[in-house]
Amino acid sequence: MREFACWDKAVEMSIKGYQIFPLANNAKQPPKNHHGYLEATCDQETIFSWYQANPFRNLGLRLDTSNLLVVDIDLHSESNNGRQSLFTLQKHGMILPNDTYIERSPNGGLHYFFSFTGEKVHKANVWPGIDLLTDFTVIAPSELNGKPYQPVGTRTLANLKPAPGWITDKLKSTSEVKAVSSVRIKKYTGKLLDKIVAGTCQGDRNVWLTRLIGQLFMVGAEPETIKQLAYVFNEKFVDPPLLENDVRTIFNSILRREVKNIEYSNQ
Repeated sequence: MREFACWDKAVEMSIKGYQIFPLANNAKQPPKNHHGYLEATCDQETIFSWYQANPFRNLGLRLDTSNLLVVDIDLHSESNNGRQSLFTLQKHGMILPNDTYIERSPNGGLHYFFSFTGEKVHKANVWPGIDLLTDFTVIAPSELNGKPYQPVGTRTLANLKPAPGWITDKLKSTSEVKAVSSVRIKKYTGKLLDKIVAGTCQGDRNVWLTRLIGQLFMVGAEPETIKQLAYVFNEKFVDPPLLENDVRTIFNSILRREVKNIEYSNQ
């Protein structure tokens, strides 16, 4: 990425009224001591100070304040492939229009941008490999490992189409399911799963993940299972996600504590 590339884009977008925020170099997480989309702004002096401090930072876009929705097509694995899910949906008549603004992500995925007015949501894997976002997203020309987010074609955010009805219906149906489930009696496992999906945000991330990993040990899950789930939970349900090194540090700390507890109980 060239120096100040994201600052140039940030200035252009802020002039048009889009609220933006800084992300760390080569990452989707905010820089240390920043607060992700919660500090998104159009203020030129603030934006300049971010990139004056580090001209190679990536760029995030707050979506809800601009009435935007992003359909995020990810390519996680063969069993969690957003493109395959999209192909299956298309066979049933649920088609994403291509005449809206689209970006290609560094891993080969796609971000479809639509106009949308509704609740702020961050719903992961609504279909395998497909997320629905109305809170925030990474945006071009940000880079990950030297590969950029980049527009597909010549359209811009000025060329948005309304979110397709089947997408908004899906958001509505998930809200209805949530309302119905609230009348059921929840057992410990159900409460734990609800806590995971509810996620957490800046300021409570380390505590939330520490407690969650501890609870998974308490229910008897294998350490390697817990470790892998910790990475998944952090990526999908922590806003913004912690760095992988931080997740590893938290897990190892709790693992050592569990080992000591076992050794103590066997004395």
